[in-house]
Amino acid sequence: MPQGARTHVTTHYAAPRQAFQRPRTSLGSAAHWIREAGILAPLAISEFVEDPGEKWRYIKMASLITALFSQGMWTAKIHAERKAAHEHQRLHHGTV
Repeated sequence: MPQGARTHVTTHYAAPRQAFQRPRTSLGSAAHWIREAGILAPLAISEFVEDPGEKWRYIKMASLITALFSQGMWTAKIHAERKAAHEHQRLHHGTV
């Protein structure tokens, strides 16, 4: 076998599959509706704003606001998970 070649190792155990109803990556229904609002915002703005310059400005603002809300929710989720993990570590292992 050539130097540096890797062999494929097969294991007979695998992590249990995650149920579809509780995905770990989900941020919940609020995040879903924020994404939907971001997707539909250009259509709604196009219906109500006639001036092309103003329309483009509002679409950019809607995109920015949607991204900020989405990132804020993700950051809050990660912060809560880290805080819970830190608490679990402190309680069960006696470390800070």
